[in-house]
Amino acid sequence: MVPKQELTTFDYSSTGVTGFEATQQADLGIPFLSILQSGSPQIKKTDPNYALKKIEGAGEGDIINTLSNSVIYTQGRDPIKVIPCYHERRFVEWKPRNSGGGIVKMHTNAAIINECKRNEKNQDVLPNGNIIVTTAYFYVIVLGGDEPRPAIIGLSSTQLKKARGWLNMMMAIKLTGPGGQFTPPMFSHIYNISTVAESNQDGSWFGWKVELAGQLNDKTLIEKAIQMAKDSAAAARTVLPTDSADDHLA
Repeated sequence: MVPKQELTTFDYSSTGVTGFEATQQADLGIPFLSILQSGSPQIKKTDPNYALKKIEGAGEGDIINTLSNSVIYTQGRDPIKVIPCYHERRFVEWKPRNSGGGIVKMHTNAAIINECKRNEKNQDVLPNGNIIVTTAYFYVIVLGGDEPRPAIIGLSSTQLKKARGWLNMMMAIKLTGPGGQFTPPMFSHIYNISTVAESNQDGSWFGWKVELAGQLNDKTLIEKAIQMAKDSAAAARTVLPTDSADDHLA
């Protein structure tokens, strides 16, 4: 145990070195934004992980930061604002929950789907029994709080239609430059993110709601977004998703 130290008058801002010089964002981890569902361990008291993951006051439809295990959006309140910087589609291989669950591998080639058969839940199942979940990942900058911060939003299963809608919304934007009209980068605009109740014949859940908020004009944020767009391709090869609140293995 580290002994308690009394504050001194030493000016730590003058050291010229911090020890964090070689620390990168990848070392800190990029949080996923995840929607709490009725079966999420953060709110389901009978879940075996409830004692470890519970979030006091959280409820269905809330959005959490999975790294800090904290609520960043409460269902029905004002949406959070994000700047999307990068998108990719992956084919994520999972063990079924009745076999222990957990991620096995992230595939980049869509041909993996041809090896699958559909089960009664309309899931793509490999010959080994594992499930392939087509997932759209959006690397974003979350606004609000003390400072903008990076995060990843993964949309799969029932939410893939939302991912396509978001991409179409981005690509429908046109700006006029010196060379005429063009489609700007996805980080040219800010989007409101919230949740909405959804259902079908198989059950009910909360899904993502994405709305255009307006054009990004802050030079500092634009520079952060450009850097994140450049860095995200490398991060995409190393960051793995979590299944804390996804509905694809229910």
